[in-house]
Amino acid sequence: MSTGPDYISSIVSEIYGKSRSFLCFYAMRFVESIQEAEDIVHSVFERMLSRNVELEDGKSVNSYLLSAVRNACLNHITKKKVHSRYVSAWLKEAETSDEDSYVNSRIETEILWEVFSKVDNLPDGCRQIFKMSYLEGMSNQEIADRLGISVNTVKSQKARSKELLRESLKDLFAVAAVFFGL
Repeated sequence: MSTGPDYISSIVSEIYGKSRSFLCFYAMRFVESIQEAEDIVHSVFERMLSRNVELEDGKSVNSYLLSAVRNACLNHITKKKVHSRYVSAWLKEAETSDEDSYVNSRIETEILWEVFSKVDNLPDGCRQIFKMSYLEGMSNQEIADRLGISVNTVKSQKARSKELLRESLKDLFAVAAVFFGL
């Protein structure tokens, strides 16, 4: 049996055709619009193709897809909450600020945007644990329980994510230090 990229692509396309509507309906339980649900489901299948995930029909495929869609929805919700909080804070500050404060706020926004984009580029396990810990405020034990892994795995993934972020953001920290006089 062939297991090359074309074979995997055809299997994923077939599964997508069979399960897209159901998965979109499932995603609607988490997100606000059908468009968001469709985008999330589509992105799950794109990730499957880009990673050449090998799947066979059956319950394991459905479990995998439901978990992947659920996790993608939760990530989407988290991003929206963080974005909403930041925009609200920025608008509140903008109402009472002068031009210097606007420039500082703009630079701060660009720095935060860069940080969040680097977080999104972390490997899956690191990214998920990083967000659960630092954005959702979950303890190591809560993360371990939710993901079904050991607390030591959570600690090592957190340390790895911080190291990867430190490395990818080292130039940004230098610029921020100069700008903000740190």
